[in-house]
Amino acid sequence: STKTSIYQTTMTSALTVALAATTLATFASAFTPPSSSSVHHAIAAPAASKTALHQELPFFAAPAFQQSNGSSSSSSQSGGGSQSSPPQSATVTLRLPLGTLFDGRDYIFVTESNVRGYEWTEKETDILLDDLMDAALGTIQGGQDTTTTNTNNNNQQQQQQQITDYELSQIVLVPTSDWDSNLLGLGSRYDVYDGQQRLVTLNLLLASLRDSFQLEATSSEGSSSKKRSVALEATANEISSMLMPRKVRKEDVKRITLRKRDNVLLEKILVNNLDDDDDDDEEDKTTTTAVSLPPTNTWSKLTPKQKSHLLTPLSNANTRIYHNFVHLTKRLSLLTTRERLRLLDYIVERVHLLVCIPETSRIARNIVMSQGRKGMDNEAVDDFKGLVCFRYTLDEDDMYQTFDQWDELAAEPAAAISSSITNDSSSSSLSKPIAVGRDIISSACLLRASAALRTKIRSRGGDEVYEWERWLRQELWLQNQLLAKQHEKSTSTTPLQPWQGKDFFAKKIQPASIVLHKFRTRQFDEFSFLSKDVNKKMTKKERSSVIARLDFLRDVIMGVTSTKEAEIVVLDILLRAEEEAASNGGGSSLDRYLEEFLPLVESWTLWMALTRPSPMQRHARVFSLLDAMDDVDSVGAGIFAEEDEMENLKAAMDEYEFGASAGGKRLAAAILKRMSTHLMLEEKKGIPDGGDVSVDFILPSKFAKGSEWEKQWPEEEQRVEWMNRIGNLALVSSRPRSRTARKTADSSWEQKCVDFKKEPWLLTRQLVELDGWDAAAVQDQQKDILSLTDLVWSFGEGSKQ
Repeated sequence: STKTSIYQTTMTSALTVALAATTLATFASAFTPPSSSSVHHAIAAPAASKTALHQELPFFAAPAFQQSNGSSSSSSQSGGGSQSSPPQSATVTLRLPLGTLFDGRDYIFVTESNVRGYEWTEKETDILLDDLMDAALGTIQGGQDTTTTNTNNNNQQQQQQQITDYELSQIVLVPTSDWDSNLLGLGSRYDVYDGQQRLVTLNLLLASLRDSFQLEATSSEGSSSKKRSVALEATANEISSMLMPRKVRKEDVKRITLRKRDNVLLEKILVNNLDDDDDDDEEDKTTTTAVSLPPTNTWSKLTPKQKSHLLTPLSNANTRIYHNFVHLTKRLSLLTTRERLRLLDYIVERVHLLVCIPETSRIARNIVMSQGRKGMDNEAVDDFKGLVCFRYTLDEDDMYQTFDQWDELAAEPAAAISSSITNDSSSSSLSKPIAVGRDIISSACLLRASAALRTKIRSRGGDEVYEWERWLRQELWLQNQLLAKQHEKSTSTTPLQPWQGKDFFAKKIQPASIVLHKFRTRQFDEFSFLSKDVNKKMTKKERSSVIARLDFLRDVIMGVTSTKEAEIVVLDILLRAEEEAASNGGGSSLDRYLEEFLPLVESWTLWMALTRPSPMQRHARVFSLLDAMDDVDSVGAGIFAEEDEMENLKAAMDEYEFGASAGGKRLAAAILKRMSTHLMLEEKKGIPDGGDVSVDFILPSKFAKGSEWEKQWPEEEQRVEWMNRIGNLALVSSRPRSRTARKTADSSWEQKCVDFKKEPWLLTRQLVELDGWDAAAVQDQQKDILSLTDLVWSFGEGSKQ
């Protein structure tokens, strides 16, 4: 068929290249190799790749792989048709009534590149229909019912004055390049970047109106009112021309087309074959996925069994389309013919949309993300999802399978990892369906792309999707080069499948997202490398020590902004450790990651939190440590190039005003918790279950005049000096306390000791042994905490081991 969609055109070109390649090396050469000798630096994309990344068309319209001369012309010029060029001028915004937008073929919509499906339910559909009915039937002002018969001409004029235009907000369209004027006539096709839900629902509403007039015309054919029957039939045909704008000697086209698997029922509704399904052409039958579709006018009368038979093989979007169409049909059946005509006229003439047509998909994304809208915003990770699933995956079944797996991963996460996930030694444990949420996937992509490209990636404005595509293309090139070399050495004649988007998701995105989710939610026991069954050499103390380090890193990274880059290295270490545990069940490489690099990352993260280096300095340290992990002969401690950095670290901790800010309190809580855990491990005591902690001011920030605190701290200057230091902070569990308990906890040292004695943390319980809390006690506590830093993080000479 010459009626190809955007992604079909792309896939046709890509498949042509894949089939024409005689070896896998030819496929691998479609990607440009890294310009540097190190594969971890950004690749220098050729002109074709740069065009694909920053072209004027949506990224789905561009081929994912370079094409040989003439390979692309066969698909784009099939049938001898000419391609009409989309407008390439600056962004255009028009306010158009729906009748203009749905008239002729000037605005034909596709959503096949839209990674979101049709998501509206009956609730959203009712809201839209209620608004339109209120506006059309004159009840929007003061709830007046203007549909009642009124013979007074003045009252009728007032009714007309009350009906105002209805603004249905903005839709964002990006012009495509696949409109063939020889086959389809004059017109334009647009990719719906924002507004898919409204446009599909409007099509369903118009189709319901069309069916109601058509059925009414059919039922009145035998009556004396033949003129009425003809008028109703003409009205139904008028609506049909809006949904299916036909032209003589040109191929048919629907007003809107969704992705192939989501388009089954919508296509049936728009085509409007009220007779049996026998007259459908062969192409229509292929799009029904072997499902026999009954006429649309019978859908509301289907039995539960028939409904299940119809919807079970179809996607969720088809189910929503079915329910919304049936719901609209039932609601419109309650209106009189006159009311339905008034509603139709209002929709066509008075409903306006603000049509925004940017010249590039990049501008479209920025427009959509900059405005507050109902529903879920389309973010950069959604665009990347489309790239991975559709543009860089060749087989159509693989496209939708990867798409569904991504949706499962992006679903709202459960409170804990599913109990079905076991710590087995197989790599498949990472690929089992776990819901982590869309934000985790986006963060994982940012962290892994930064590590792979060795560059800082900003997460503002949606531009990160271009860096993510660079990461994707680099991984495809590397993996296909490796496969090509293996294929050359192999004696097998069976052709190997190229590494593509589906593999990138399964091997890069999904494992990173799951590991990051476990790290951020403190599910450290779920890591395979900490499993007793997998890593049998690890002792209980070593396992607890690793968990304590991870818990500290998690608390600091999520609590202190200046340490967020450390998560790049942490995620890399965790992925390497999981891979080692899956392949070897432990070994020297795993020991190196956990015993050498993890302590280094922990010390380095504390350095970032206390000294607050610039982003450039933080990224330089991240990339140096990643390079050290890649070099098996390197010594990880070399990351600390300047000796005075570690020497000044304790001085920074000594002077840091932890209690002066929320971030400082979170940092202090993480430090004190880590120190307490270290002491308890050394004394072979049980470690409290991981949870949120906070800090309490031992010397209260406020106290009553004449209290014991004022006697012990008579000088205000001394109180100000020590109030916010870490020596004056006690680690406490974050549990709700009554107002009375909080009040008494701040009133005296004795009452504080009662609370501290109940705490599970060793450093806090040791405070109870003191007779009081004066300036000397705070200074001694400060010195003890600073001395503990050498033991916990091996400062000074220990850092060079």
